[in-house]
Amino acid sequence: MAVENVIMMDVVGKIKDVDKFAKDIFLFNDIQIVDAMHEIDSGRFILPIREENMGELLGFAQLVSGETMMDEKNFVKTVNKLNELYKGSLSLDMVSLAKGDTDLGKALANAKAFENNLVLEYGEIKEINDRLEALEKSRTAYGYLDELEANMSELDHLENFSFSMGSVTKDNAARLKSIYNSVTSIVFHVGNQVDNEEVFMIVSPRDLEIESKRILKALNFKPIEGFSSEYTETPKIILKKINQEVEVLKERKSKLLVDLNAHLKENKKEATESFNTLSLYGNLSIIKKYMAFSEENFYFSGWISRRDKKRMEAIAAKYPEMIIMFSDTNSGSGKPPTKLKNNWLFRPFETLVKMYGVPSFNELDPTPFLSITYMFCFGFMFGDVGQGLILALAGWILGKRGVVLGKVLLRLGMCSTFFGFMYGSVFGFEEVIHPLWLRPFHEINTVLLSAVLIGIVMLFVAYIYSIINKLKKKDIKEGIFGKNGLCGFVLYASLLGILGLNFGIFPHLEILVPGLILLAVFLVFLVLIREPLANYLMKKKPLYEETASEYYVESGFELFEMFLGMLSNTLSFIRIGAFALTHVGLFMAFQTLAIMVQNGVISFGILIFANIFIIALEGLIVGIQALRLQFYELFSKYYSGDGIEFKPVDLEINLN
Repeated sequence: MAVENVIMMDVVGKIKDVDKFAKDIFLFNDIQIVDAMHEIDSGRFILPIREENMGELLGFAQLVSGETMMDEKNFVKTVNKLNELYKGSLSLDMVSLAKGDTDLGKALANAKAFENNLVLEYGEIKEINDRLEALEKSRTAYGYLDELEANMSELDHLENFSFSMGSVTKDNAARLKSIYNSVTSIVFHVGNQVDNEEVFMIVSPRDLEIESKRILKALNFKPIEGFSSEYTETPKIILKKINQEVEVLKERKSKLLVDLNAHLKENKKEATESFNTLSLYGNLSIIKKYMAFSEENFYFSGWISRRDKKRMEAIAAKYPEMIIMFSDTNSGSGKPPTKLKNNWLFRPFETLVKMYGVPSFNELDPTPFLSITYMFCFGFMFGDVGQGLILALAGWILGKRGVVLGKVLLRLGMCSTFFGFMYGSVFGFEEVIHPLWLRPFHEINTVLLSAVLIGIVMLFVAYIYSIINKLKKKDIKEGIFGKNGLCGFVLYASLLGILGLNFGIFPHLEILVPGLILLAVFLVFLVLIREPLANYLMKKKPLYEETASEYYVESGFELFEMFLGMLSNTLSFIRIGAFALTHVGLFMAFQTLAIMVQNGVISFGILIFANIFIIALEGLIVGIQALRLQFYELFSKYYSGDGIEFKPVDLEINLN
């Protein structure tokens, strides 16, 4: 449950091995590829200067980027055509690809033969589909004129007039009707389109055709497609011919589809093998785009998990002349990507963390802390056995359909169910079961005080996260003396202690108040001078990044902001208790309304509506409020989220 340690891997190999090595990388899968040319140009790809490495070192002077050499488009085109024929039922079989060498030439020949076998049926079906589409447009176009008795050839060959048909929106149709007298054409309204536009036939004198087109263009006149010079009869006869042709084409298409499906079924095995091989080589071409090449060698770079180092060494060992090097995150190998490693319970909450930002490689992963506290806060605010189970069921269904947030909802629903037992609430009714803890409306002060105490504990943990993150980055100024560092943490605890002792929460310990006050004053002073103090201890000069006066003015305002933040952050957690009370009170309002109507059916309907309303609307609001507490009250203290997400090969490469 942490940010996994990654290392940079640089590889130099012989070009004769590049396809096999690229295949190993694709099958290995869990690696983020980096542009090797960029790594070399930036001086991070460093080969040891040894006699046996001279050829590889000299190759740096004649490097060519794989981006200029590789082209996967032909593979992709054939793969997509196969996928189209089989309606997306083909998929990459990694197991079969891993079993042995795949012959690209044979796969291309098989795919070509497969395509040639189907080209007649497939090509004719495509032609039929195109013709049916054109006929459908013609049927629509001539359908507007089905009352016309004249032949279309007479309209097409008018000497002094021209005609056109098109549609305009209802607003523009009204404008057109209002200027009939000034339009230099004869306008006929002939029907309405499916998309709620009106269709007009425009007959214009040829001498005034330009003026007519100008007016129609201003009205956004859209010409109707589908008229053809091949049709010369009356619209009724034309429509009859079109319908007859459509029936003949559909019958022919049905027969071709039967033949095509039979051929597809017979050749499914060969098609799958070709799809597999061509998909692989398409992917390998994309992998090789990230490489750099000399006359004899290829150069490859990528991030892997430290735990996978031995596996990659074993792969490299298959190639006797291959050089493989590893460098950790502190050796100047660029900013490493962040690879999260969480168990099944916390993993779905990574989505919420990434909404704020990806953790940096050198800070703690906040996912476990967010997961526990988010589930706890949601359950505390939305505690109900029945409604929680409904949320859990909805989350389970969405999760099965691949919605990541559905898995989050499942866990939130289960927490809501748990607190439902704690509160003794089932679909809002508090008479069904006894509470394991309390009924919120009966002990309001306990609920609100518990919410604040929960918030204080969460803030304590946030301070600890902040201190660790700052010290991991060797930031002494903020990690030790900062407002969210060790001094800020102890100051916050001291102020809480002073407050608790003054209100008698800790009887017989009032004697500690003066000491806590002195400690708080001393800590405030340390926070105030944190920059010069940290620079002095680290022996950095100058002590101030700006002038001393500017620093202390700015630091003074930061102190005021710190005290205000401590107060607001703590009180903000009252909302956890407030929403727990609102959840109960809202149902009580609906329950009172159901009793007032004095009608069993209507009352039952009100209670059903109440539960639907509460689950949908209040569940959404509570989820947002719990997330707000995470982002604004907690993350703002300890989490930067300025990392780069680790993206393995299968997320980089997409052939579809």
